[in-house]
Amino acid sequence: MTVTIRKFAPDDWPLYRAIRLEALQREPQVYGTGLHQARAYTDDDWRQRLVNPDAGTFGALDGDAAIGMAGWFLAPGANQRHQASVIGVYVRDGYRGRAIGRRLVEATVADAETRAEDVNLHVATTNEPARRLYETLGFRVVATLPRALKYAGTYYDEHLMVREARPRDQPVND
Repeated sequence: MTVTIRKFAPDDWPLYRAIRLEALQREPQVYGTGLHQARAYTDDDWRQRLVNPDAGTFGALDGDAAIGMAGWFLAPGANQRHQASVIGVYVRDGYRGRAIGRRLVEATVADAETRAEDVNLHVATTNEPARRLYETLGFRVVATLPRALKYAGTYYDEHLMVREARPRDQPVND
């Protein structure tokens, strides 16, 4: 089957919930949110995450099943709204290595860049395939955050990566 990439609409919340919970269960050490936290969300909480005008969430769909996701959000502070962050990138095992992650991140970044001048993301220092992918998409490592995450008593370092979406003299209109 052909995998399609599209932005989730509010009514897609069950698809989003399913793939997000799967990601948190299978790769808990790479996300800031714990599985127990996400399981406590109400149906309306999931729906509201897809309504936010300062964010976007994309899904990779194989037929009617979500097999991947990636999202972005605009920084909330008045003096930071020129920055967006890519979050929650995940592709189900068995679908990796087929450029689905690339397509998800490309769609997510393109959407974020309609609102932001710069896009950033965090990636585990041990996730070399993801770091290399992000570099091919114009991201560069600007810092390493020691002990950025702690899961099951183990600390995980992360790279902070940035992509300047526009030259500094071409800001996004607020």
